[in-house]
Amino acid sequence: MRLFNGADTLEFEKQKQSIFVNLEKTQVKVSELEEINQYVLAEQTDQGVQLRYTLQEGLLSFSQASNQAKTQLEKLELANLLRPLQDIKGDYQIPFIHPENLYFEGEKLKVIHFGLKGLVTPQVEDAALFLKEVKALILSFFQSKVTYEKCLEGLPSLKDSFSRQILAAENLEELFSFLNRELTVEKAKIEQSKRLVSKSGFIVYRVLGVIALVFAIIMTFFCYRYKTSSDKADAIVTAQTSFITNNYAKTQTDLEKYKPADLPKSAKYILAVSSVNLADLTSTQKQTILNTLSIKTDNNTLNYWVNMGRGNFDEALNLAQNLGDDQLTLLAYTDLYQATKLNTTMAGDKKQKRLQEYTKQIEDLTKKLGN
Repeated sequence: MRLFNGADTLEFEKQKQSIFVNLEKTQVKVSELEEINQYVLAEQTDQGVQLRYTLQEGLLSFSQASNQAKTQLEKLELANLLRPLQDIKGDYQIPFIHPENLYFEGEKLKVIHFGLKGLVTPQVEDAALFLKEVKALILSFFQSKVTYEKCLEGLPSLKDSFSRQILAAENLEELFSFLNRELTVEKAKIEQSKRLVSKSGFIVYRVLGVIALVFAIIMTFFCYRYKTSSDKADAIVTAQTSFITNNYAKTQTDLEKYKPADLPKSAKYILAVSSVNLADLTSTQKQTILNTLSIKTDNNTLNYWVNMGRGNFDEALNLAQNLGDDQLTLLAYTDLYQATKLNTTMAGDKKQKRLQEYTKQIEDLTKKLGN
């Protein structure tokens, strides 16, 4: 497929987990192939050079995310996830902005193909073009009937108030400040609308919700035996979508039938982040933990948070102890204590013995950590 960013047209080809960019000789400095290979796998062809990028499993394409964003709130949340584009430009690497060249790793934006200044197209940094590209990117999913390329060609023709304010932004900071304000206003409107729903209306919604849930359970039961391995990939994409819209509980539900060992790191990451956001912790504690998590975090730490989110506290404790992390061990013991305390089926003497053991461990760890 040929992708146009407002200045250059590149030939992209996607095969499974790889993206190939086929550059003509006029789009690449073939004599500098060794330099180019320091940034991306490059191979000379008869036509020019072919670049190969490997995609991690579980990435959600920008096109998929924009197609699944149906409401104004979802679209505004998606638009605000593009904020990292403010800082993505470098002196040497120049991003090629197009919906088919953007992916999400959880909530993190990834640009696949970058040009190299003077070597690989795009070869020239153009601030005005970059601003225009980002505006077109955003307008393309708010104006569902208009493609990204059409937005690039006819930005001034959009006359609605929302589009005009996007077009009027003089820089990316101003653009994303406007989008953030719009997101805040939209959330407030939705919250107000919820408060105005009558009690009878609420009951209707609850009944419909129960019916929908029962229907979903029945359909799941009848379809279960026909599922194939491709279902896991679909579930990961669904979970990514839930995660992007901050529906952390649904993210957990979307992948609950898959063991951590059967999931790619990208899926474990969104489950771990969801688990932290749903945990009974202060906002400061959550943010501190979230700052330590990324797609590159070791498997034991990610598996720890996946198990914590699923209520598998014994397994989480084992992982925390293997990691030698006293803070994670303390959290696991605290949740084990609460779960045991609320367990009404456990034998009384066994329950008291465990509670005493957990209490001692919690006190020792708290003292050790200086809390």
